[in-house]
Amino acid sequence: MAVIRFTDATRDDVEAVTDCIRVAYAKARKSIDDLPDVTGGLAQDIADHRVVLAHCDDGLAGVIIFAQLGAVMKIVNLAVSPSAQGQGVAGKLLSYAEAEAREAGCTHMELRTHRLMKDTRAIYAHLGWIEAEVAGNSVAMRKNF
Repeated sequence: MAVIRFTDATRDDVEAVTDCIRVAYAKARKSIDDLPDVTGGLAQDIADHRVVLAHCDDGLAGVIIFAQLGAVMKIVNLAVSPSAQGQGVAGKLLSYAEAEAREAGCTHMELRTHRLMKDTRAIYAHLGWIEAEVAGNSVAMRKNF
């Protein structure tokens, strides 16, 4: 993969962010019946949270949405375009958010994913995240600093 450039999303990016998330989750949505649609409310997410886009020569490679809540940086959503998957984009987006979390004085990061998204859980574990709780189909993950 070529060099990745990061930019903050604006309301002009809502359609591109929606498309990126939709295609990133498409395969999982076919096999996981109760996987929620996470494309709703993206304009509000851009207004309320940090939404960072990862661009490469081929276009939008991925997006991360995160928000600070006290000493915790919550990852609201992370999506990587299928054409960019397996090239380290998720790790680079998470590192970007982690750098901001550390700079803001956060003690750790948290996120939730679906229990059946085993590849996603494996990626997070590889990147140093631990599973803090499994409740129903929701897995809470945490990365301490």
